Amino acid sequence: MKHVTVFSLITLTSLFSQVFAQTVSTPIVGFQKSTLPANSFVGLGVPLLNPTIVSGTVSSKSSVTITVGGASQIGANLQADQAYYIEIVSTNNNLVGSRFEINVAATKTSNNATITLLANSPRNTANPGTTDLVGANLQLRKHVTLNQIRQSITGTLTGDDSVSSNADTILVYSGVGFSIFWLGSDLQSWFSSEDPDDHRYHVIAPGEGFLFRKKGSAASLVSTGIVRGNDYRQVLKSGYQLNALGYPLVYSPDTLGASQSNGWQANDQILVYSGVSFNQYTLDPDGSWTDGSTPDAYNTTALVSSDSAFMTKLNQSVIDIETKPAQ
Repeated sequence: MKHVTVFSLITLTSLFSQVFAQTVSTPIVGFQKSTLPANSFVGLGVPLLNPTIVSGTVSSKSSVTITVGGASQIGANLQADQAYYIEIVSTNNNLVGSRFEINVAATKTSNNATITLLANSPRNTANPGTTDLVGANLQLRKHVTLNQIRQSITGTLTGDDSVSSNADTILVYSGVGFSIFWLGSDLQSWFSSEDPDDHRYHVIAPGEGFLFRKKGSAASLVSTGIVRGNDYRQVLKSGYQLNALGYPLVYSPDTLGASQSNGWQANDQILVYSGVSFNQYTLDPDGSWTDGSTPDAYNTTALVSSDSAFMTKLNQSVIDIETKPAQ
């Protein structure tokens, strides 16, 4: 895995033009409004964070279980049917921005100062069993879910218990294709094309983009939350991956760190959903990002907006990208 650090070239002025600063203290709380056109898919991401539930410094670690200094009864803060993660916000090594999934059942059972991590979760940005987390400062948060997205919609909801095309629909990319989720007639449940269960607590993880289709009438998705104040880590895998940003900012290929010096290779692609199809940008051997129809280079062009999803197609091994907050 190649680890790359990227400094955002976007100023804090840009940040405050896109999110509402509740106070001048840390953390910054913001909101973001996304348009959901009627009967048309739009690519979305949710860069704002849920509130911190537990924060502290890792005092010890045994296998995948960590102890948080000064904490107690951590498990009592967790709901059994929800998913949670920790994010490393400061440390003496290069782990800032790393995220690890929590074993909720084990953490609730112990209900003390310990957190048990899920060893093999695909959402982990590093291996929790072999990563030295002692001394790292962490924040524990609940994941964004389909239920939270539904609650953030302003407008008329549309549901159906059996036919996805008759309901508000979300598509998430699994690595080999899209999984379909649609809102049920009770306007609470989310059904899946893969099984009959209620998926209202299906996770939309940090850095995960999705496609949303609002059935019948247009609406808005109004997201509120914490603006990440620490470095953000995104693991880009070989093949196709549908991504979202870690900050509510606008990014170009250069500010994404999408360059050969950062491990990207010729013919790697960035694909941005236009509402009808994906606009494709390809990294040329000379380092230019082009769209194949003109000789123009898009290296410094803002291709990815703060609330949008974008797809990457890498032809090589995994790249571990670390972006920093606006300077």
